[in-house]
Amino acid sequence: MTHEQIFKNAKWIECTGSDAPLFRKSFNAKKGEKAEIIICGLGFFKLFINGKKVSEDLLVPNATCYSERDLHKLTFPLDDELSYRIYCMKYDVTDYLCDGENTLAVMVGNGYYNQIIRMAEGDVAFGTPKLCYILEKESGNVISDESTLSHKGFITFNNLYHGEKHDYSLYPQGFEFGRFGGEGFTQSTVIPAPESEFYIQFSPADKAVRTLKPVLLKDEGETKLYDVGENTVGYAVFKCSEKDKKIKVNYAEEIYDERPYHGMKFEDGYQEEEFITDGTDREYIPHFTWHGFRYFRVNADIEPVRVDVVHSDCPVTSSFESDNKNLNWLYNAYIRTQLANMHSGIPSDCPHRERLGYTGDGQLCAETAMMLLDCREFYRKWLYDVADCQCKNSGHIQHTAPLMGGGGGPSGWGGAIVEVPYKFYKTYGDKELLDEFFPKMLHFLDYLESRSENGLVWREEKDGWCLGDWCTPDPIVIPETYVNTALYIQFMQQVVESAEILGRKSEAAHIPERIERVKHALDVAYYSPWSHNYCGDVQGASSLAFRTGMGNQRGKEVMIEKYKKLGMYDTGIIATEALTGYLFEIGESQLAFDLLTSDRDVSFAYMANNGATTLWENWDGRDSRNHPMFGAVTKYIFMYLLGIRQSEGSAAYKDVIISPCFVDGMNEAKGHITTENGEIRVEYKKNGNEAKVKVSADERINAAFEFNGEKNPFSGEREFTVKIGE
Repeated sequence: MTHEQIFKNAKWIECTGSDAPLFRKSFNAKKGEKAEIIICGLGFFKLFINGKKVSEDLLVPNATCYSERDLHKLTFPLDDELSYRIYCMKYDVTDYLCDGENTLAVMVGNGYYNQIIRMAEGDVAFGTPKLCYILEKESGNVISDESTLSHKGFITFNNLYHGEKHDYSLYPQGFEFGRFGGEGFTQSTVIPAPESEFYIQFSPADKAVRTLKPVLLKDEGETKLYDVGENTVGYAVFKCSEKDKKIKVNYAEEIYDERPYHGMKFEDGYQEEEFITDGTDREYIPHFTWHGFRYFRVNADIEPVRVDVVHSDCPVTSSFESDNKNLNWLYNAYIRTQLANMHSGIPSDCPHRERLGYTGDGQLCAETAMMLLDCREFYRKWLYDVADCQCKNSGHIQHTAPLMGGGGGPSGWGGAIVEVPYKFYKTYGDKELLDEFFPKMLHFLDYLESRSENGLVWREEKDGWCLGDWCTPDPIVIPETYVNTALYIQFMQQVVESAEILGRKSEAAHIPERIERVKHALDVAYYSPWSHNYCGDVQGASSLAFRTGMGNQRGKEVMIEKYKKLGMYDTGIIATEALTGYLFEIGESQLAFDLLTSDRDVSFAYMANNGATTLWENWDGRDSRNHPMFGAVTKYIFMYLLGIRQSEGSAAYKDVIISPCFVDGMNEAKGHITTENGEIRVEYKKNGNEAKVKVSADERINAAFEFNGEKNPFSGEREFTVKIGE
C-alpha cells in the first residue's frame, strides 16, 4: 500500500535535532467508543495512551529494507536495484480511552533505521527517527501533523550496538498524561513520507518472554559482577529511590579477566547503559535495544530487580529428552540460541556483535526453526526481506536481509531465495507463497548461471566476497567454487520439484539439462576416480555432491570409513548440515549419531563441556558464543532418531512415517513436534533386543509406523514392540 492508502491524510513528523524524541497529542473521546490506531515510529517506538503502554510489544515495527539509500557506502559497494517496505502497527485502543480529554504519547528511537552498522564502513542509515499515525474512532479521527507536540527527550544516546544513555533530569514528568503542562514541547516538523511500500505488521513482535534471577558472582568494590546462569538476550532491570544517581551497567558473554577470551567481553566498549535517576519508582531499562550476555556489571550500591529475556514471540512447540546428555544439550542449546537470534522479524547471526539477518545462517536454520518453534509468520516476513534484497535486474541476493552490509557467498547465502520458500512449503503447505516466490527462484538460478564459467560458479559481485563454506575448524581449504556449484545443483533440483508442485513445469523445462551439464562440470573439475571422492573429501566436501545424487557406492564407503576413523566433525556450517543429513539418509544412523554426540575437540560436547549454554560461532569458541548456524542439524534428532518424517510428496506433515533409528548410546528418548495438522509424539525405551515405541499423531495426519519394511497405519495413540538386534 502507499502512504496515503494506509495513513490517509496523516503526516510524517520529526523533532529536529533529536534521535530519541518524545511526541504527544491531546484529543477528545468517549469512553467505550470503538477506536483503532495505525502507527509507525522509525526505527522503534513505544506508544502510550493516557499513561498506559499500548500492548506488550517491544522493538516495533519489524526492521526492513526501509527505503532507498546510498549502497556505495557499504563495505562491499553495490549497484543493485532493490525493493523497499515499511511495517506499521495496528492496535485496538478502545479500552484505553476515557471521557473527555485523552493523551497520546510516543517515544521513538533509532533502532535499525538510524545506525552506523558496526560491520560496515561509513553511515548506511536510512534516516533519522520519525513518526506517523492515524487514530480512527467513532467521534472523529486523530492524525499526526504539526499540531502533535514534540520534545528532544531524555535519552541522550541510543545505538542498537553500543547501548543507551538516559538522563531523567531531562524527563518531562507526566508527558504521557493529560495533566502535563507542555513545558519544553513545541510543534513537530512535517517531513515527506518515506518512499516505500507500507504494510501492517503480521510477524510477531519482540516481547519480554520470561525473566531470570541474576546471582552475585563477585563484589569488585566499585562494581558488582552478576551471572544470570545462561547466555541470553534482553537486559537487566533496575530501580533506585535516590535522585541524580548514575547507574552504569555493561554486558558480556565472557569474563575477560577470569578465563581466556573467546566470547564478547566487557572491554569491547559497547552493550552499555547509563541512567541518571529521578528518584521515582520507575524501572530503568533500555527502550530501543537489547543485549546478548551472560554476565553484567553494575554499580556496587545498585541491586538488579531481575533480567528480562527479550526476543520475538515465537513459542517453543517441540520437546526432546533422552538418556544421552550430549544430545539433550544440543537440543536445548539450539532452542536457546535460535530464540536469542530472533529480533524485530530478523533471524540474526548473533545477538550482539552484528545482529544482522545473514542469508547463509538464515537458510541453514530455517527448516529446523520452523519444525521446532511457532514461527510461521516470522519466516514469512523474513522471506519478503530476502525478496526485497533481490536485485530486480540481475537476480542477485544480498548477504543480509534486510540489507545492512556484511559478507557471504552466492549460493550458501543467496540461495535463501530458493531454500527457504521450498522448506516453508514443505513445513506449512503454503502453495500460494511458493507460487509467489517461484519467479524469484528462477531469477536467482539465472544469476548463478551468469556468474559461472564452464558450468562452475566462480564469482559473485565485483569487489565483494565469494565464500563457499564458513567456520571450518581448520583454515578453509574446501574450494569456494566447488561449494557454490554443488549448492547450485541442489537449488536447481528444488526448483524443478517446486515447478511440479505448482503445475509450472514448462517454466523450468530447461533446468534438468542445466543440472546434468553442471554435474558434469563438477565431476570434471573436482571428482577423483582413484579416491572416489570430491576435493579429497576435505572438510566434508563429498557430502555436498552426494546429496544431489552424484558419486558412487565406493565413494560413500570411503567417506564413511573416514568419519568412523576421525570420530568428529571437520566441517564448516554448510557441510556439517549436509554431512549429518546425508549419513542419516543413507542409513548410517549410528555414524551420524556418533558425530552429533562426539566429545572430541570438534564437537557439540566440546562446547557443553566448556560451559556453553548456547551454540558457538566457531567449534573452538572463538568470537561469538551465540550463533545458531551449526544447530541446523538439530532437526535430524526428530527426523531420524525419533523418526518423524514426511512421506514423499507430503507437505505440512499431512502424511507421516514414524520410523525411529535405534543406535548404541541412546536407550531412551521421547519428543514431539507441533505441525500444521497437529501434534506428533514419539517415545521409546530399549530393553535388550526389543524396544517399546509409543507414538501418537493428530487425527488429521495420515500416520504410519514403519520398521524393517513393515508399515502399520494408525491414528491417535499406539504402542509397538519391535526387535532391534540379535
